[in-house]
Amino acid sequence: MKGSQVLLEGIYNWKLRLVLSALLCIIGLGILISMALGIFLELTVLDKSIVGIAIFMVGTPAYLIVSNLGKVDQYTIAGFLNESLKEVDGDAEVLVKKEDELDPEEKTRREQLEEFFRENPLYNFLPDRPVKQAYFLFLISLLASFAIWYFGY
Repeated sequence: MKGSQVLLEGIYNWKLRLVLSALLCIIGLGILISMALGIFLELTVLDKSIVGIAIFMVGTPAYLIVSNLGKVDQYTIAGFLNESLKEVDGDAEVLVKKEDELDPEEKTRREQLEEFFRENPLYNFLPDRPVKQAYFLFLISLLASFAIWYFGY
């Protein structure tokens, strides 16, 4: 496995986590906002659905833009690994460099890191807190929306 392949898998996984958190957050908030608007305005079920869909259509791309999805690259992953993973010991940039640009010491370190990531997949070390927060927000939004509907506010 090439070093850049290790980081490429990390990029895909990081971006998928951002997309998942965006979808969960915006779907939950869209439902909650449309139900809350029903308290103050006389909205039919169709109106609430349209409001929820509109929030989803605008909110998801906005969330992804704000989260810098397009700026996640190999350097982002390498920097994160350097800061958070002691096994990398600040050497993750050897995974970014091309094979012919490495000196013998860097090649050895790259092989060690590749072996480490073969045994311990990179996705295990990437942040999952935003996804957990998004699940929590989604569940709270659904519960609040259900309460609004059930109590008929």
